[in-house]
Amino acid sequence: MNKQSSFIRKVVYAGILICLLIALAVLGLPATYSNPRGGTYSLARMKVDNQLAQSNLGEIDPASETMKLATLGLRGVAVNLLWNKADEYKKKEDWTNLTATLEQLARLQPNFITFWKYQSWNVSYNVSVQFDDYRDRYYYVREGIEFLKQGVAKNKENREIPQLLWDLGWFIGQKIGRADEYVQYRELFKNDDEFHGDDVPAGADERDNWLVSKMEYLNAISAVRDRKKSIGKKSEKIFYSSPAKSQMSYAEAIEEEGQFAKGQAAWRVAADEWSDFGDLEIEHSTGRMLRLGHEEEVAERVEQLEDQLADLSPGLREKLVEEKREALPEEQQAALAKSMEERNAEEVQLAYQAEQAIEVNDKEFVDRLAKEKPELRKEAGILARQLVEERTNLIYTRRYKSDANYDYWALRAEFEQTDTAVEARRKMFEAKQAFADRQAPELAKQLYEEGFDKWREVLETYPDLLDPDGVTGDDILVFVVDYRKVLDSLGEEIPDDFVLWDVIENFDAEGEFEEELRHRMETMGTSTADEASASEEAAEEQPAEESAAEESSDEQPAEPEETPAEAEEQPSEPEQPAPEENPKAPSDEESADPETSA
Repeated sequence: MNKQSSFIRKVVYAGILICLLIALAVLGLPATYSNPRGGTYSLARMKVDNQLAQSNLGEIDPASETMKLATLGLRGVAVNLLWNKADEYKKKEDWTNLTATLEQLARLQPNFITFWKYQSWNVSYNVSVQFDDYRDRYYYVREGIEFLKQGVAKNKENREIPQLLWDLGWFIGQKIGRADEYVQYRELFKNDDEFHGDDVPAGADERDNWLVSKMEYLNAISAVRDRKKSIGKKSEKIFYSSPAKSQMSYAEAIEEEGQFAKGQAAWRVAADEWSDFGDLEIEHSTGRMLRLGHEEEVAERVEQLEDQLADLSPGLREKLVEEKREALPEEQQAALAKSMEERNAEEVQLAYQAEQAIEVNDKEFVDRLAKEKPELRKEAGILARQLVEERTNLIYTRRYKSDANYDYWALRAEFEQTDTAVEARRKMFEAKQAFADRQAPELAKQLYEEGFDKWREVLETYPDLLDPDGVTGDDILVFVVDYRKVLDSLGEEIPDDFVLWDVIENFDAEGEFEEELRHRMETMGTSTADEASASEEAAEEQPAEESAAEESSDEQPAEPEETPAEAEEQPSEPEQPAPEENPKAPSDEESADPETSA
C-alpha cells in the first residue's frame, strides 16, 4: 500500500515536471531571423508586443565588456557603461568611437525613446558644430537625422512613435532650414542621394527639407489618428500646427531663392492648411475641446446667452448696478462722476475700485431674479451655467490662439498671396542681387525704394502686421539694413521722407538705427519748434498790423501808401530769437509729438 502510493506520487510529480518543461520550452522559444517575434505564446513575442527592452546579442561586439555583461544578465550595467563611454568619447572629440558606441547602445535599448531623441540631438546639434567645413557639419547633421530614422524604424509599433516622428520632422526642418549655413545645407540636402535614395530625382521639390519635414509631421499625426498612438506631454497646438508651419517656411524659403510664382502658390496652400488647423479640435489641459479658428463663434454664443439672461428681466442688471452705486462711499462716487481727464492719480484709483464694486456678476443677477420671479429660477440657472461654460471656452481659446500666434500666421498667409507683397519681395531680391554685383548701387537703391513703397501699401492694407508678436516687421527691417549699406556705399543717409520709419522705430530692438532715429527726432523736433514759433509770431503780428492800419487811417489819412511798407517790414524783426536762443529746449519737448505720430 505504501509502496504503491509512493510510486503514484512519483509518477504524478514526473508528469507535472514534464508539463512544466513543455510549457517552459514553448514560452522560451527565442526570436529568430525567420521569426523575429518568437513563438505564438513565447516570452519573446510578449516582449515585442509590450515594447519591453531587448538586446540582440549577435550584433554586439563579442570582445567587448558589454557582451560579457549582457550575457550574464547585466544589461543595465552594460548600458550604463556604454553611456559613460559615449560621454567620454564626446569630450575627447573621438567621433568614430562615439558613433560605434551609439550603435551598441541602440542594440541594447531599441525601445527606449528618450535614447534616440537625446543622442540624435547630441550628434546633429553638439557634434556637428565642432567642425570648420560646412560639409563636415552637414555630414553629422545628417548622421543625427539618420540615427533618429533608425529609431523610428525600430519602434514603429511603439506607443510613443509620434514623438519620434515629430522630432524627425523638426530636425529636418529646423536644423537644416534655420542653421547659419542654411543656404548650403538646403542645397546639400536636395542633392543628397544617400539620404533620399533614387526614388526622387536630385534637386526636386520633394527633396526640399521643409517639405520632407512636413511629410514627417503628417506621419506623426497619422500615427495618432489612425493607429491611436500617444504624443505624450507634447502640446497639441504645436503638434498639429507643425505641417502648416513647415509649408509656410517652404514658401518663404523658395521666395528668398527668387521663385516668386511658386512661392505665391505655396502660400495659398499654407493658408488652406492653417485654416484646417483652425478647424481642428485641440484638447486643452482641462479636457475641453477647442477650435482656434472659431473664436468668433464662441464669442457670439456668449453674447447670445448674455442677451437671453438679460431678457428674462429687462432692466434688472441696471437696477442692481444703481443700488451698488448708491452704496459706494462718497469719495468713490465723486471720482466715478468725473471724466478720466478730470481725475487726479488718487481719483483714478478710487474710480477703478468703484467700477469693480458696482459690477454685477451672473450669480447676483440670478439670485435677485429668483426672488422677484421664482418661476424663472430654473431657466435662469441653466442659462447662467451655459454662460460660464462658454465664457471659459472663450478664455481658453483666446489663450491658445495667443500661444500659437494664430491670428498673425493667418494674416501672414493671406497677405503673402497678394500681388503687392510678391512684387515687394521681388524688388528686394533684385535689389540685393544688383548690389551684390558691386556695379549698380544706384539701381539697387532705386529697386529698394520701389520695393519699400510696395511694403508701405501692404502695411496700410494690413496694419496688424506691425504687431511686435509677428515677424514681418523684423523681415522688413533686414531689408532696411541692406538698404542702408547701399546708401553708405553712395555716401548717403536714410532720407527724412523714408516711407518705413515706423518699422525702424517699432522693430529696431538691437539699436542698429539708434543714431538715425536720434537725428530724425532732433530734426523733427527743431522743425516742429520752428513752426510753433512762426505761428506764435504770426499771432502776435496780426493785432500789431491791425492797430498800425487803424492808426494810419486815423492820424495820417493823406498817406495810406506807407502802411504796406510797414506791414512788410514788421515780421522781419522777431524772426530769429525764439528757436535759436535755446534750440535744445523746444526739441526735447516737441520730440514727443513726432515719435507718437510715427
